[in-house]
Amino acid sequence: MFCKRSSSSTSVRSLSVSGSAGTWRRARHAALAALALLPAACADFEPADGDVDGSSELFDATEVELGEAAEELSLPFAIDPLKSLTVTEVDIVSQFSLKDVLQQLVTQSGVPGLTPLTLFRRFMDTYREAPGLFSSVPHCDDTAANPNDVFPPPQPGETPTTGSINGWPVRCPRTVGQESASDPFSTTAGDNAYMATTLANRFDLAPPDGAHCGEYRIVFARKSGHPDFDAARPDQTSRRNFIIFEGRLPNPTPSLGRQGCRPIVEFWLNQSTPSKTVATRAAELKSFYFNGLPASGVGPVIHIDNYGHTPGPNNGQIRTNEFLLFQEAFDAWSLREYRLTHGTSGSPSLNVIPSFVKDNPSAKLFAPGISGDSRVTSFQGTVLPDMVERLAAADDVNRFAYPSALPDSMNAGESLMIPLQNNYLNAIGSGTSTLRTNIANKLTAMGSNLSGTAGNLSVDQIVGRAQSLACAGCHEPVDATNSPSSTLDVGLSAPFPTTLVFTHTSEKTEPVDPSNVNGPRRFILSTAVLDVFLPFREKVMTDFLLNNATLGFEKPGAWTSPQALLATHTGRVKEGIASLEVRTPSAFNEIVSSNFSTSGLTPVGNKIKLDLFVSKQQPNPSWVGNLEVLISIPSAGIHNQWAGNVVLNGLTRGAFNPVQFSQLPAATLTALNAAPSDVKLQFNFNVTANSGPYYMDNIRFEN
Repeated sequence: MFCKRSSSSTSVRSLSVSGSAGTWRRARHAALAALALLPAACADFEPADGDVDGSSELFDATEVELGEAAEELSLPFAIDPLKSLTVTEVDIVSQFSLKDVLQQLVTQSGVPGLTPLTLFRRFMDTYREAPGLFSSVPHCDDTAANPNDVFPPPQPGETPTTGSINGWPVRCPRTVGQESASDPFSTTAGDNAYMATTLANRFDLAPPDGAHCGEYRIVFARKSGHPDFDAARPDQTSRRNFIIFEGRLPNPTPSLGRQGCRPIVEFWLNQSTPSKTVATRAAELKSFYFNGLPASGVGPVIHIDNYGHTPGPNNGQIRTNEFLLFQEAFDAWSLREYRLTHGTSGSPSLNVIPSFVKDNPSAKLFAPGISGDSRVTSFQGTVLPDMVERLAAADDVNRFAYPSALPDSMNAGESLMIPLQNNYLNAIGSGTSTLRTNIANKLTAMGSNLSGTAGNLSVDQIVGRAQSLACAGCHEPVDATNSPSSTLDVGLSAPFPTTLVFTHTSEKTEPVDPSNVNGPRRFILSTAVLDVFLPFREKVMTDFLLNNATLGFEKPGAWTSPQALLATHTGRVKEGIASLEVRTPSAFNEIVSSNFSTSGLTPVGNKIKLDLFVSKQQPNPSWVGNLEVLISIPSAGIHNQWAGNVVLNGLTRGAFNPVQFSQLPAATLTALNAAPSDVKLQFNFNVTANSGPYYMDNIRFEN
């Protein structure tokens, strides 16, 4: 949620500061100090703004900079998504090698005699049947598959599903297991060598409470899938293997919540500095991944603790996406997930362990007519129905999510789309079933007529959203027919965006500058990444750097109520990554903010505005109620001053509405523009008891 500044008719200039984000912050500090008209100390600024060295740094900026910063704060330069969010330039990613990554992990583990080659081979050996080449690693058939769990039943000629992971069947063995006998490090030019294709900034995965700072990924691809190297071989598309290291970075300052991640976000912002050379960017990115940001207390991305050593949904992972065949018959693309586990200094060890694939329920759980399996009964009776509200809430594919992690026992051991092991639409079918009825009941209670038209999600669209969250569904978004030419209807104005056929990154390259075909090159990204995912991630990054976390409802616990039930909601959102969900068990409900400062918001507009979502279902359809707002600034002698009232009957139900309150008194406006730090807002819902929920987002002061 980006808290907008004044939108008056007065011409407003944006702050333009050359140099790094550090220069920008210093100018911002100076502007805020000037606005306060008081000598400023470090404590006057938000901790996330960085350290200020006495008062000298505050007044280094010129008078023009002060004036511009006071009028409106913007980023020091535009975010370039292909520099600050996803990097695929060959001249940069070529500085990252799989051997170096594995060597760093081996060194951190302290295991005597372990080498990157041995770790790689042990990793790949997990795809083999026991005993494989390394008898001490888990193998895909260590636990036999239950034939009743193979869903849908195998077709003639399919690879036998003899093994299992997490109690669910997996294809076993896989050809990629032959990599355990190869040496990908003997030459950098061989088909079995691996190259880095992508560096990804996934700060957008950082939760509102700042429990972690998101994921920072490196994608490695087997060179046998690279037509630039061997365009003459016609079968390169069946010799593909991707290994993705998805390191989840701890928050260096957890006490600050999500703001503790600011040094990481500013590092990625600075990758867009216009004057920064490719060589400088390559060196900085490599240092970030291998060394972290020591001055800010940020450890390296490549660390043995960041890839799932601790079980749970918030600790990173290693994934593979492979379709590696030599002389074998056609088989399925397979996506699997692994945890990197290690021992202690006294008893060192390091292993890449097969795990279930998160947010990837087995298709059997969606199928009708299955009895005798408690997992199916629980999933269809309560687990998925209880997640319908969150699945239905989002109007952007980037916000699709389950409200909490699925029970581990329901996550499959691999994700497949060809054949149908993760096609949930195919599994649920079109007939009447317990799961269909339970989903429909939840949607009806939310006000949907189940037609699949705008504002009326259907059961299939909810199932399609669940399918899109599975690895296979995101990488190959198809309908129940599984036809590659089909699209996945998720209840939005457009179907789920297209991929590069089961991948979002590619071994293929294109010119960085289309007008210079012989110049530097970069690896290709999918349309989904370029046109849908990156714009959203850029907006998340921008909002984080510029907005007020309290007014944007980005900070859990910043708002309280003695009557209403409040929760941070990440699906039904207008700006940023969160809104405030308000459930109203009483007819009168006070929603009160913590104290906040208007520093950085000046000049403050003379009306309070917000975006308000009113639910379709109302106990009393003829009278929804009204919403009033009070403002307090104790330092200016203002206490619970009434600032307006809005009748809710005329608002569109089932959508966000811009709500505007009365014009603020001149004295209040003057006080707000003095950048006080003790501003407090109170919204009072006068509504029918047990109506809602309501969702509040994006408070701003505008003319």
